[in-house]
Amino acid sequence: MKPRTSLDRAAPARIELQDGARVAVIGGGPAGAFFCLHLLRKARALGRRLQLTLFERRRCTGASTRSPCGGAWHGCNYCAGGLSPKLNDELDALNLKVPEAVVQSRIHRVTIQGFWKNIELEVPAHRRMLSVFRGSRPGGESPQAQSFDSFLLDQALAEGAALIQSEVVQVTRSAEGKPLVHYRAGGVRETFEADFAVFATGVNEHPALADGGALRESLRALMPRFVPPRTRRTLIFEVKTTPAIPAGLRNGAFFVEYGSPSLPVEMSSLLPKRTCVTVVVVGKCVDRANRPADTRAVIRSFLDLPHIRRLFPAANRLDVVCVCKPRMVTGSARRPFADRVSAVGDLVTARLYKDGILSAEQTARALAEAALARGIDEESLERSYGPTLRRFARNNRFAALVFFLHRFVFSSSVLSRVLYQAVITERKSTPAGRRQLEQILWRIASGDDEYEDIFRCMLRPAAIWAVLTGGALMTLRNYLTELAFGVRWEGLGRFTTGVSLERLEEKRREFGRLAAEANIALPPNLEFERMYTIKMAAPRERILDQLENFGEADRGWLRPRGVRIRRVAGEPHEAGCVIRYEIGSRRFCFHLRLEQVYGGHLAVYRIMDGFARGGVLLFEIESDEDGMSLLSIYVAFRFARGRNWATRLFWRMFRLLFPAYVHDVLWNHSLCQMRDLVETRSEPARAPGRFDPDYAI
Repeated sequence: MKPRTSLDRAAPARIELQDGARVAVIGGGPAGAFFCLHLLRKARALGRRLQLTLFERRRCTGASTRSPCGGAWHGCNYCAGGLSPKLNDELDALNLKVPEAVVQSRIHRVTIQGFWKNIELEVPAHRRMLSVFRGSRPGGESPQAQSFDSFLLDQALAEGAALIQSEVVQVTRSAEGKPLVHYRAGGVRETFEADFAVFATGVNEHPALADGGALRESLRALMPRFVPPRTRRTLIFEVKTTPAIPAGLRNGAFFVEYGSPSLPVEMSSLLPKRTCVTVVVVGKCVDRANRPADTRAVIRSFLDLPHIRRLFPAANRLDVVCVCKPRMVTGSARRPFADRVSAVGDLVTARLYKDGILSAEQTARALAEAALARGIDEESLERSYGPTLRRFARNNRFAALVFFLHRFVFSSSVLSRVLYQAVITERKSTPAGRRQLEQILWRIASGDDEYEDIFRCMLRPAAIWAVLTGGALMTLRNYLTELAFGVRWEGLGRFTTGVSLERLEEKRREFGRLAAEANIALPPNLEFERMYTIKMAAPRERILDQLENFGEADRGWLRPRGVRIRRVAGEPHEAGCVIRYEIGSRRFCFHLRLEQVYGGHLAVYRIMDGFARGGVLLFEIESDEDGMSLLSIYVAFRFARGRNWATRLFWRMFRLLFPAYVHDVLWNHSLCQMRDLVETRSEPARAPGRFDPDYAI
């Protein structure tokens, strides 16, 4: 018998989405809403008309129509509610503006918190990070509250989609192979016949998706080759802070990369809202918490971690008002499509640990393009939708490597310090556009790039060289300096105090102007110039109280071994006050005279004698738009010159051998000490909080 060739086999019948076709979308979250938007807009651009019907049971019809969101969302959507810069770019491209009523906070800075090391990254001026509530607000607040999911669904309805508020209980096929959506509305079971059905249910919310549920059985029957993505339990809870969100958390996002030996945390985040902070925890401690009592213990232990406790002022009352343990997608599905049916969003894949909403938008766009450009049969979807899913799977394999290295570094006391030092060194010596380490950390924290590209950047020789020279070598040098001067960091968080090149230039001009207004001349032709800045969640008055202790015996900062600093004349923090520095012995000393306290925010000390005679030491306190105070210290002087060839040679050698880095080490430690003092030790005892066991876990 003659063997059959590929030409003899019948090719699969191609099924196109015809003009006037009926499309059913099951689930009105971001994946479903984005799919509706993309499909309807692209169909309109092609001159094709589609009837798109969206099924969502959590949409509250009849809600207030006086707001930008015509209907509210009933129930939680199991999400931290962060909108990344890249997602905001996509919303702009779709001409979707998130209403101010939906925005809970605008994120201006991202802090990566390693093993007592804190690296703060500013959100670029031309980018946006937001926090929102996906569904109803926590703590029993009204379900009428506006939410991001309601906003997206409104946009889909405005684009032409129809909404059926109901619970889909099952999907079967007609005799012609078309999907039949069986739903229950008003207690009556009805059926909707579609030409194409899209599952956008996610992996958490729909009760019929539970093991043995009718909808899960429908998925298996409709897509026999479908294998759902891997998931992992995560812990999400809302902490309401009274009387208000702390200034240190307001308009900032925190990514905490370690817990404690008794509380193994792989990663966690704190995202501020208007009245509460959303906390997400992933790690073995969550994996092992099988009972509600275990979960409550994890929450208490997490909030009691020293580095977490310091984020909340002691006077704040902390109430846990909402708790859930949703499944987080950590893999990619296989074959999430068949003839006339497909899945989208979390039911298919998501970027590992980051930006599930953006993943929903990207898969929704890919499926809409595939359905219109090629067809809705299984073969067509495999050829046009499948490549997007395979890119996600490949990207997530690199994401696993990136997060492994990230956690490995930030959970280590030594490695996190090396990277911390390397970032400071790069910030002080390299222009903004060329700071590789800062860019890598930003891209990891913000999800602003493909993980494959991030991984390749992490392995670039220039990045490794920056870590070795600007990090490892300088860390060793600084560690030896700390040993010599008795500097101890136990129980004290490290914060980046080094100022970037751009900031130094800006502040140099500003200090020069302020000094000129106060009739104080800065030294010309500077040979030594240093500036340090630290943010503090404390009012200016409390920082001034600490600055008044400069030179006092009972100050809690700037107390290195072998260096004696004391006030020898005048009153604290008043013009004419003289501070004496003794380094090692009385023979090696110099004096600082407080020339003026200018405008209540700038104190100018003049160096009266010694090798830096004529130089200045400035303290400045500013307030930023987030309610934080910024303390800056500026030191500038010229070295002594000498009057004959012998003294000139001596001072030239002194200038070459002067250990400027010692100044950096001591002031970095002192500023972190001062921050600790003004933020924690002067606060009253924390008001008792509560954990309400009635909330479902």
